[in-house]
Amino acid sequence: MTKNPKAKRLVINILILLFLIGGTFAAVQYAKGYRPNIKDRSFQGSGLLNVTSYPKSARVIINDRLTTVTDDKLYLIPDSYTIKIEKDGFHPWTKTVPLKSELVSNADARLFPIITATSPLTFYQASNATINPDGTKIAYTLTNSPIEADNGLYIHSFSSNFFSSQFVQIADNSTKDFSKATLVWSPDSSQIMAVFTDEIKNVEKINSVLVLSAKGNNNIKNLSDSTLRLHLIISEWQDKYAKINQPTLALYPSFLSEILTNRATNVYFSPDKDKVFYTVSENVNLPDNQIGQALPNTNSTKETRNLQKDQTYLFDLKEGTNYHLPFASNSAELKKIVITTREATPTASIDTLKQLKAQTESYTTSNLSWYSNSNQIIVNNSDGVSIVDYDGLNLINITYVQPKYRFAVSSPDGSHLILLTNINQKTDTFNLISFDLK
Repeated sequence: MTKNPKAKRLVINILILLFLIGGTFAAVQYAKGYRPNIKDRSFQGSGLLNVTSYPKSARVIINDRLTTVTDDKLYLIPDSYTIKIEKDGFHPWTKTVPLKSELVSNADARLFPIITATSPLTFYQASNATINPDGTKIAYTLTNSPIEADNGLYIHSFSSNFFSSQFVQIADNSTKDFSKATLVWSPDSSQIMAVFTDEIKNVEKINSVLVLSAKGNNNIKNLSDSTLRLHLIISEWQDKYAKINQPTLALYPSFLSEILTNRATNVYFSPDKDKVFYTVSENVNLPDNQIGQALPNTNSTKETRNLQKDQTYLFDLKEGTNYHLPFASNSAELKKIVITTREATPTASIDTLKQLKAQTESYTTSNLSWYSNSNQIIVNNSDGVSIVDYDGLNLINITYVQPKYRFAVSSPDGSHLILLTNINQKTDTFNLISFDLK
């Protein structure tokens, strides 16, 4: 008696279907990080650790065991792991990272060289260094050149190309000595205001004001003094800053925008606007992190949400996390206030001009400034200049030399750190020096 061929095909089809369903389920679970545990005879969940670094091909040491090199992805059982990323010639990077089942945790290290190559950008005597609002140009004055016509006001451009010079003189010192002026960039970087002052009875008074084009050479003899128009210029620039600051503040939770506007000073947003560091002027508590609670995984560094007066903190918009920066210090003479509206009749004073200057030049009010990638901060301290992760970890000393007026800025691509400092010159001679961070 022959078996029913239809029943046989049905059984085969059911087996194939079960095999496909089982295989699909196993593939999905495998993709989620589940792995067979032979010892316990179980299918155990794991987390995915994504380790990356710049530069690449750095050693990855997990819990004191050399495991792999960057960039790589590893499935590990849920636990807390001490990750050390190191490369010959670079400072190591260390962080404790907790792994959760079915979730991805990142260990992303920016490694900095132990010995940095240096090269001078200027010679003789540079001063008055000031970076423009978008971080692509540095204005500075040059004196003591053996060729008198070379002394004056210059702009160094990071974005120069084959057809344009990296250094452009926009004014000479034949009529005015720009090394004695206060230089203020316009919000759109198209102009530079040079403010000359006199000291009368220990009070600084404005003597004359020149507004120069930042795009080329200015004929100083044909420039009119803008002192009488100064309050109008200030009002116009305040309006431009308000139009820049208001949309940025609107990105942040309302509770933080209120603090940044009314209860904090020295507020500086990262280049990508996703982070901000600030100093609170009174004790204040942040509400629970609703943003972080809605995310599957966040930075493992411990938060600080009870803010203490005169302390500096950093808020991460993407994760809603807030970190204390204990190494921060602030100027006693100047505190930046975020401009959110222009004054109808602003005071044409030195203090008002310093507020305009402080809007983007954080080194005028604190010892902190943003590194170009928005993930690190440049720190001026008694040891020289350091760079630290945005959450306050991995403070690395880059150089022991001290910058004048705390001027230490990053090139837009992060490959160089520019200091106004003294290296192997007379003690009173300063120049712009580039430190190679590649």
